[in-house]
Amino acid sequence: MLFYHGSPEQFDHFDLSRAGEGTGVKFGFGIYLTESEASAVHYSQPRNMPPTEEHYLYTVEIPELTEDNHLVSAQPVNPAIVKKTEEKLGKAVPKEVTEKGKEFRKWVGCVLTGAKKAGFAEEKAAAQFLDGIGVICNVWPQAQTKPDGLKNCAVFNADHVHIVKVEKIEIEKKDKKYVLVSRKEVK
Repeated sequence: MLFYHGSPEQFDHFDLSRAGEGTGVKFGFGIYLTESEASAVHYSQPRNMPPTEEHYLYTVEIPELTEDNHLVSAQPVNPAIVKKTEEKLGKAVPKEVTEKGKEFRKWVGCVLTGAKKAGFAEEKAAAQFLDGIGVICNVWPQAQTKPDGLKNCAVFNADHVHIVKVEKIEIEKKDKKYVLVSRKEVK
């Protein structure tokens, strides 16, 4: 599957040691990707940084999503993922946390760390655990009003993200969004 990633930095592989720096971990710990090129262009300028001079658009490939290899933030967790989690943790997963992928992810992180509330450490622990049982990412719709539209995802392990193309892009701000002005492929 092809997705996009926007960044103010050029690199040849993803590094999870920097996860959370640009957008936080609201949708889980991982590499944030989108099916929307326009969104990736916009996020090439991190919102928590002053305007940067350079911007890059990455076209990446991840494995195909199957029913049992990813979570969907606002949908029930696939029973196979719940079963693998229970087997590995040695405890039952409460039914109420299986109704939404984001609650399940947070619960797993809290169980692993002993915390009462999910934060950065819990999201990271959940991502590592889920990757270990074959769950590659968390998925959410780009627009909550269009759940069957374009998707965003947080991939838990950099080994699942293959860079297909890197483009240096110029952007400008229009109506509170950064938009593409020009692009040139980086060799």
